[in-house]
Amino acid sequence: MAMAGTLTQVTQALSKASISCSAAPISSYSSTNRGVSLTSSLWCNTDSLKRRCENVTRAAKATTTSAVLLGDDYEESEEDIQAAYEALYGPAFGAGKEKRWEPTEDKDGEDDSAPQGRRRGRGASDDKPSKRDGDRSSRGGPKSEFEERVVQIRRVTKVVKGGKQLSFRAVVIVGDKKGKVGVGCAKAKEVITAVQKSSANAKRNLVTVPMTKYKTFPHRADGNYGAAHVVLRPASVGTGVIAGGSVRVVLELAGVENALGKQIGSENPLNNARAVVEAVTSMKQFREVARDRGIPMEELWK
Repeated sequence: MAMAGTLTQVTQALSKASISCSAAPISSYSSTNRGVSLTSSLWCNTDSLKRRCENVTRAAKATTTSAVLLGDDYEESEEDIQAAYEALYGPAFGAGKEKRWEPTEDKDGEDDSAPQGRRRGRGASDDKPSKRDGDRSSRGGPKSEFEERVVQIRRVTKVVKGGKQLSFRAVVIVGDKKGKVGVGCAKAKEVITAVQKSSANAKRNLVTVPMTKYKTFPHRADGNYGAAHVVLRPASVGTGVIAGGSVRVVLELAGVENALGKQIGSENPLNNARAVVEAVTSMKQFREVARDRGIPMEELWK
């Protein structure tokens, strides 16, 4: 209603000004709604002013008639306000709908008149993926053959002269389940960055786990790293991986299906995982031992 009242006042003021349009001298004209002051020197064409005043008079009559018929509780709709503004100030000031661009087929399959950024969007009929969307299959490259597992994420603090620096440390184990496994550890300000750096570190430190055709170890082995001590034992077919903590994760990602593992000493996941790596690197296949000793493999079981 406030908008309608203001519009009514403007139309009344302009309708009063229309009375003096027929006279040759024009003293002054002011529109408080637009904040513009127009004097007679700005109007070089009296006919255009007359036509403008006639439009204002028609808009004022229409507004007054609707207000009388509908009462004081009547609220003008957006269409009525738009029509009144167009009558007062022309179609350029109306709240018209934006002209939407519609793609048209061209010889090259692309419209040169299309706005920038919409030529090859999601709605394009071209089967080729757009540069904006990108080809997600080729963006990340070929799928990695290694599987990653996050073993531990801890918040660590570094004390410096100015105070404390907080960061995150991630322990990640990667493996292809075909005999290759690696343990990585890295720190970063964010968890995601720490995991990515740790994964890259693990892939740079891959080791090969010797296994028999039954997916188990060729012999016993012990591994030590810091205060952690790990014992690995081969197992018969159908036993599965009997181990816990990071030892189990390392063995599963290495592809071992039948084995026994035991953590003795420290329970630190990082130290235990590295102890498993030390244990598997000390293992040897039967053919390697036979070659080093210069005897056939059958002699090893006698």
